Amino acid sequence: MTEAPEEEDAAAMLSVTASKVVPVPPESVWELVSDTARYAEYIEGTDEVSRSDGSAANGVTYDEVNPILGPWKARTSWTVIEFEPPRRQVHRSADLPLTSRMDVVMEVAPEGDGSRVTFTLEGDTSLGPVGAAFGKLMRPQIDKDNRKSLDNFAELAIAEHARSTPRAAAPTA
Repeated sequence: MTEAPEEEDAAAMLSVTASKVVPVPPESVWELVSDTARYAEYIEGTDEVSRSDGSAANGVTYDEVNPILGPWKARTSWTVIEFEPPRRQVHRSADLPLTSRMDVVMEVAPEGDGSRVTFTLEGDTSLGPVGAAFGKLMRPQIDKDNRKSLDNFAELAIAEHARSTPRAAAPTA
């Protein structure tokens, strides 16, 4: 089960965090979490990565198509603003409706034979009380989507690790 500790930053519209131990070495987890072109494979709320400069690094940019409500979609541009391999990266967009800033923080730490992976979303509202009301209204869904994204990521990382790990040869009789 994905842990969802409550974190509220007084200056932020919202702050949601999900953390999970994934039984995959940190190096493999870091490689996958850094592949910006693959975010639509596991991030809830990302229909498509329409353009990417490549793997995450300081200054790298990429564009996404994000469902908002029904047929309404947002086109967002993201920039990697912090990159500290192999443990932390921060991606920022100012294109999401009713927000002036949205940061996605992805962290990886060794834990046992695997990795603790943490996804945090932090954002500031725009449009005064309307944006603040939107943030309060959307927080439970954003939290749910963040936890689901982490679960999707874990499934993908485990499957890829299993495919890339040589299996011991079966004994011959």
